[in-house]
Amino acid sequence: MATLPAENMGAPRTPSPPPQPLGYPPPGPNLGLSQPSSLASAHLSPQPSALHDMNYYLTEGLQSVEHQQFRDNRSFIRAIDSQVKKLCSGKAGQYLVFAPVTQDQFVAIERMRQNHHKGIRFHYFNREETLIVKIFAGPVQALVGCGFGTRLDVKIGGMGLVSYIFRMDTATYKGNGSQKQANIAWKPWSPDHGVADWPTVVVECGVSQSRDRLEVDANWWFENSDGQVKIVFLISFSEEKKEIHLQQWELVTAPDSHVSQAEPTATSTAPTIVCELDLTPGVPNRESLMLNFERVFLRPPAQGEGHREGDITFSPEELEEYAIHVWNHAQ
Repeated sequence: MATLPAENMGAPRTPSPPPQPLGYPPPGPNLGLSQPSSLASAHLSPQPSALHDMNYYLTEGLQSVEHQQFRDNRSFIRAIDSQVKKLCSGKAGQYLVFAPVTQDQFVAIERMRQNHHKGIRFHYFNREETLIVKIFAGPVQALVGCGFGTRLDVKIGGMGLVSYIFRMDTATYKGNGSQKQANIAWKPWSPDHGVADWPTVVVECGVSQSRDRLEVDANWWFENSDGQVKIVFLISFSEEKKEIHLQQWELVTAPDSHVSQAEPTATSTAPTIVCELDLTPGVPNRESLMLNFERVFLRPPAQGEGHREGDITFSPEELEEYAIHVWNHAQ
């Protein structure tokens, strides 16, 4: 695992126990789309040592959310419209839960979303026939999420690698018994190995009251991808405080504190916060943000003259500018 800057590490915290891409790979005979898993298999990674059960994903962070019965598409849209109004007025949270929703009904809902509320995101549980809907929190969420995503795209473009990674913002990924969409995601491509099955970088974005549920999302990406997702950013925001809270999660392997003397070298791998910061206009930020190149692209950076590849870093000043831009345009 790459060495992390000391100022970003702090005291790493582990969680509670257990469409269309914007770019395409360049044309050529080595596209490799027929073997999508080869890129991931070429870059083996640690997997979480302990997995959460399905009840955790169905309930954690949703204790105050009332389950609604799915009747038809029209009533579903009305429920979404109502929740959007309540969320904007501060009278409700960002999530809705519908059950039962059959798989055929879910397919119809996904088709309907192409014309209604494209910004909402789904987490569907197959056997439980339960659909969790994350409501789009309006223009500020767009500024916070897309603003960060655009800045990362610029960093990637600066290395000349825009054709070697996809933005897969509305793609659905199938895990162990459930399927989910990210707010923003990047999936690398290699001329030797093709396209990765899973994104390597994911952004989950929401209002500050949704922070507990966003942590559940981070766990889902690591556990259901078997460690193929390398970095998850959880970005929450408070319009009232004009604050952006950003967490960078990665899988970290450390000595297992619960091992016996017979296994002194045993380790445990768990999703861990490796960087956490608050961005508020007018408050100086002293933290930087770093994405390890190999975790993003599943290969070492190219060396030698003419190559600009390396770890992706956001300076404290760049992060301050990002926050200022969000709140200046949120007026």
